[in-house]
Amino acid sequence: MNVRLVALHGFLGSAVDWDGLAERLPGITTRALDLWTLFADSSAHDWASATAVVDRAIAESILTTAGSPGPVFVVGYSMGARLALGSRLLSLPGSPVRACCFVSCHPGLADDDRGGRDARRGSDGAWARQIQSEPEADLWRAWDAQPVFDGSTPPHARGALPAPRDVLARALTACSLAGQPDLRARLREWPVPALWVTGARDAKFAAIARELERAGMPARFVTCAAAGHRVPWDNPPAFAAALQEWIAR
Repeated sequence: MNVRLVALHGFLGSAVDWDGLAERLPGITTRALDLWTLFADSSAHDWASATAVVDRAIAESILTTAGSPGPVFVVGYSMGARLALGSRLLSLPGSPVRACCFVSCHPGLADDDRGGRDARRGSDGAWARQIQSEPEADLWRAWDAQPVFDGSTPPHARGALPAPRDVLARALTACSLAGQPDLRARLREWPVPALWVTGARDAKFAAIARELERAGMPARFVTCAAAGHRVPWDNPPAFAAALQEWIAR
């Protein structure tokens, strides 16, 4: 069976981040979306419009591979995972996708957490200004130094930014947790099988996964050893094995 895998990268990532994973998944055709091409579309200015743009891209990806046999799976990492969780195409009954894998995904701040949302809005606004102005080397160094990336490895050597600075800044604010709804209710009603992956060294997101599992969310929860936030690149063999075993199920 030829499985088709649609992959969504994270913020400051790119479609090529998934190349190494594709090599570890025999029998699975991986198509990674370039989210920056989508966000160059000026209509993606907030959470609702950003998820709508991504929905159209996933639908087009499925249609362009319609001649290939086999089911469609979606895997998203970090920002890409949040966009997949926010997708109407994937979350409605009758979805054309067989199952979804969410890697290092934040389901959203509580809708009434005004303080948390204001703090995140301020933080993302500051990052957007840095993205617009700082030298690339300084920006990469500051981004990778964030506590969430402790014990984690970048997918590739740092060089040029993956998109024009204005596109990156707009995407950061459009997809901010400050504007993302709390998607726990959506996950509770998720219509297809879900795999929720975190890294053992990623204390914050491992705690979120435990919270969701205790709440009875209908997903299979996997923690990858020797991995931080960037699970697919911190421990590629373990992540690929977990993904392939889940797909086979």
